[in-house]
Amino acid sequence: MGQASTSWCTEGLPDNETIAWALSAPAIRPQRSACVDLEDLLAGCPRELSESLRDSGQAALLRCRPWLTAGALRGLQRSLQCAQLKTTANRYRDIEPDEYGYSVPITVPWAELDLDHVISAGQVFSSEEAQHDKVMHLRKVGLQAIRLGKVGVVLMAGGANWRLGGPVSCRSLNLKSGKSIIQILCERVRRVAMLCRTEDRRWAKRIAIPVLVMTSRLTHRAVLEHFEANQYFGLHPGDVIFFDQPVGPVLDMNSKLLPQSLGGEFAQSPGGTGAVLRALASSSALEQCRDRGVECLHILGTENLLARVCDPVFIGFCRHLDVDCASKVAERGDITEDVELFVVRQSPVSTQFADIEDAACGLEALQAPKEVLQARNRAGLLSYNGSINSVFMTVSYIQEVVDRPVPQHKVPRIVPYLDFYVDLQDEQEVVPDSSPPSLAKNASPRGKPTGLKMSSWPCETLADLACQRALLAAAAEIRSSHKPSDDLDAWRCDVNLDASGAVAVVRLREAQRGPRLVPGSLQGPNGAEVLRVALRDHALLRCSLVVPSKPNAFVLETSILDYFAFTDRAVAFKVSREVEFAPVREARGRHTPEAARLTMHRLHCAWVRAAGGSIEESGEHDVLEVSPLVSFEGEGLGSRPAGGRGLDLDGTVLKLPCHLTAPQETPEEATEKDETSATQGADGLDSSPFYLQEYPLRPAVSRSNAPQLKEPGTM
Repeated sequence: MGQASTSWCTEGLPDNETIAWALSAPAIRPQRSACVDLEDLLAGCPRELSESLRDSGQAALLRCRPWLTAGALRGLQRSLQCAQLKTTANRYRDIEPDEYGYSVPITVPWAELDLDHVISAGQVFSSEEAQHDKVMHLRKVGLQAIRLGKVGVVLMAGGANWRLGGPVSCRSLNLKSGKSIIQILCERVRRVAMLCRTEDRRWAKRIAIPVLVMTSRLTHRAVLEHFEANQYFGLHPGDVIFFDQPVGPVLDMNSKLLPQSLGGEFAQSPGGTGAVLRALASSSALEQCRDRGVECLHILGTENLLARVCDPVFIGFCRHLDVDCASKVAERGDITEDVELFVVRQSPVSTQFADIEDAACGLEALQAPKEVLQARNRAGLLSYNGSINSVFMTVSYIQEVVDRPVPQHKVPRIVPYLDFYVDLQDEQEVVPDSSPPSLAKNASPRGKPTGLKMSSWPCETLADLACQRALLAAAAEIRSSHKPSDDLDAWRCDVNLDASGAVAVVRLREAQRGPRLVPGSLQGPNGAEVLRVALRDHALLRCSLVVPSKPNAFVLETSILDYFAFTDRAVAFKVSREVEFAPVREARGRHTPEAARLTMHRLHCAWVRAAGGSIEESGEHDVLEVSPLVSFEGEGLGSRPAGGRGLDLDGTVLKLPCHLTAPQETPEEATEKDETSATQGADGLDSSPFYLQEYPLRPAVSRSNAPQLKEPGTM
């Protein structure tokens, strides 16, 4: 968190018999044996907030107020008011049950494209079945549209990524080049611009492809700094437009807010991929696209290492068929893979979400019926394909449907949170308020976190969800260093609170198995009695970071595929997952960084061998990487094209690890740095004050602060 706006104070500690709570109104002095009821907690709160806390059942969040200063209490109240508790509760409660039927989208033979084919909702066209001549024609159509400035790119980089603890798009994937996914995607945009010039050498104007980057309060700082530190990855700064995706409160499975700071920061989450349309419309981004003559947008997630940004074949296919929207899909790996299914939804014509009986849409794997997940075709493959988060939409269609209601989905997620508790069994030892966090290890001989005495926690700066970003990063580190277990309820990690500056220090290496709520938790079922005893005994408040092993909260999300339901000209473009799908979503499982690197390695090896080169195998983890500025889809490697913008690999033997670079790239590769020494204290334990800065010290956000491109103004 940010530095406290007011220093700590000792108001409210007049004697040993009574304790005054820090209030914005006159202090309330509960008697030593008095019971703390609801009215005591709500005393001094604005009337509207008091009613909202009563109606929503969230008044227990105020049980920490005896440990807050007056300024901190006002900050907590403001945060609760901003959460719009009634509205949030209604949004979660009004989720309608899924009563639709689903059918398998029809796969259309590619040959019918040359006929007078009638498009209907949910048709699937497999790119692997297309003839080479047809693909080249569609590619030429797409390049022509891009050259004329009719195509824009939207990169969705607003997601929190609960499993990896922060924006994946800005992280290094341990590639030899040191590049992040978002840098690779931007360089692919530059490569497409080069291909447009190669296709028509008479074109003299600069080929401008607007790149619209959607961020949220959780990711904006990291994404923007990553662009600026690397000089926009060679894109023209005037072509890069940032716009904001709203975030909303997250409720646990008991409909309670999840605390992520003592001063009033609660878990927040973006609204899923469906939020991109309203975010475009509510910002100036869509208007700028219209002013520039952009007619269609290619909208992509930023977690797929192999995503073909501004794919000319895909764009040419959509413009050739004159469809309103289309999604790239691929075969699912198995029935447990966490990807969104592309389906045809069958519903009555009177439904408020669609004006047609059969509508193309998406279906979350976690919400799909068992028969849909397990359905197989005659070839034994899964019948329903998965979306790879790559969508085409026309600007006119976005303007038409952006204000229409789409269903919200309650998606279960693992959300880390802070458990504030009172240890009523052992003696409490106080650390002076002026003590630095480094002295916390001396405060508790038994290894407990530093306790916070009453009326001492100062006001926090709740600007950009710094606490949540820190908790997500800390939780991801705990998951990566501890093996999962089926019988595990949660991992608990001690947090030391220092009232001298609203600082909290977490020791990740001390994470241990434990319950989600301890007996002395203020949020537990006996929280009122715990608070009564704490007031009587002048108890210290302690804190733990809790990382559940199973989903503990619901996140409200909408899907961009749900906007497909408003037209019968919504189709799918099926691609090979080995060629275009290598997502990075989790530290363990199918979609890990290691799996993505291996998929990319196999694809690039196939490119090199097809160009006449060979590869000398070496270490198990050595990777071949072809720069996006060299090749977009394998072109430019077999023989040196005119202009010298390719590589002649015919007869060349490559030794791994290898990074094939373009002439405009620097030969200097990223170097590995020791990222642990800066975050370890003298006792060898991690002592980063993760309220005051990104955790841990933002090493992966801007690993390559030195620009990697010599010509930042060229495409």
